[in-house]
Amino acid sequence: MVLDPRTRGAVTRALINVEAAHERRGWDLPSTLLGVFDVPLSAQRQSVHVDAGLIDPNVWHNPFFAHGDPTLPPGVILHSLADLLAHPSARPQLREWLNLGGRRCVAFALVFEAWAAAMPPGYRHGDLATASPAARIETRLVAAVDIDGQLHQIKRVRGEQQATVSEPSQPPPGRPSSRIANGLERLMDLARTL
Repeated sequence: MVLDPRTRGAVTRALINVEAAHERRGWDLPSTLLGVFDVPLSAQRQSVHVDAGLIDPNVWHNPFFAHGDPTLPPGVILHSLADLLAHPSARPQLREWLNLGGRRCVAFALVFEAWAAAMPPGYRHGDLATASPAARIETRLVAAVDIDGQLHQIKRVRGEQQATVSEPSQPPPGRPSSRIANGLERLMDLARTL
């Protein structure tokens, strides 16, 4: 399936609006999993909307999904959620949520906060944990994978007025964002089957 350019643009605008809403709410918020939906043409609202109602927001601190470790990053928990939602017993509820009111899921997105830093040559996963506090930068990201497999990223560094928008082909391997992108791809693959 190929998204119409207008729909892809509407997805990007919706994700920018999601990040802006989080900016108004402040920092140190739990992650949020979102479905992005194309609504029927007969609907009296914009052509794309977001819905965060699939899971309870407290899931990001649930010991079951965090495998007993509340410090696990959102990407690990996202994959646990994908495992749960792929189970046959969860599919009817997921199908109902995906198709509510005749809508069509065109992307899954995750809003999360993370530390970032310039990645020096030879960077390996975990190096950021040993970086000096001055080298770490607090960021908020809205990462999404659409129905065509395109990755969308909205990123704001704490304290900056503007968020940046990008559509990279894929994040570099070993980066936390690659785990997030893979988890979102799993959810989109599941949505395509329902």
